[in-house]
Amino acid sequence: MRENHILASIKDQVATITLNRPNKHNALTGEMMEDFVSILNEMNNSSDVRVLLLTGAGEKSFCSGADLGGMSENNEQHILNYKAHVTKYKNCLLAIHQLKKPIIAAVNGYALAGGLGLAAVCDITFANERALFGAPEINVGLWGMMISAPLIQTIGSKKTYELFYTGKKVNALEAKEMGLVNAVYPDSELMGEVTEFARQLAKRNPTALTLGREAMQMIQGMDYEKSLNYLRDQVVILGETEDSKEGMDAFLEKREPIWNGR
Repeated sequence: MRENHILASIKDQVATITLNRPNKHNALTGEMMEDFVSILNEMNNSSDVRVLLLTGAGEKSFCSGADLGGMSENNEQHILNYKAHVTKYKNCLLAIHQLKKPIIAAVNGYALAGGLGLAAVCDITFANERALFGAPEINVGLWGMMISAPLIQTIGSKKTYELFYTGKKVNALEAKEMGLVNAVYPDSELMGEVTEFARQLAKRNPTALTLGREAMQMIQGMDYEKSLNYLRDQVVILGETEDSKEGMDAFLEKREPIWNGR
């Protein structure tokens, strides 16, 4: 029977997903990553959820990356196990990227290596004052291959190279300056602030959030004129949805809209 290393709860249409291995700095095991992807997919398809919130259990870490136990072995089985582990992490990043709903990270401590990747791939990232971010793989002769994809999109290649080449850790304010973090809060206020932000976001038109997020993902790296043509078509599609029409009616009638997700 699997240990309960991924927790999930739903309140006010916000699904809070917690990496729950605090005694190991929430380091990711293979089973954790499988369960994480499964829960993401479940929440993505739930009509009770409009926003996802990702955080880590305990007071020290958001996520310190992969559980490196046994990875120094050098044999054929180890290579197969390592490839499977990396593939599971890839599936985590891809599952977040392909969500139909907004996802917010609340970084409450160390966000290192694979944990840094999780913080970067979320749509919005908040942190407490103790948070530290870094890609220390170079210090043990490795390279943050998988996390380079979300990092380059989030902070650009120059800052990504700097983190990877040096292996240094940056604090929450430095991470905010480089565009990795949206806002920094005192330790005692982080979860309250992030939860309220998510709760308010869950009140928005869910169809606009879904189509808007998808559009933001699609235009990454797209030719500029092609992106404008694509976005023009998406504007028309969104404008024809029931939720968009409800939003306009509610505005004109000076009432709160009632969203149905269509």
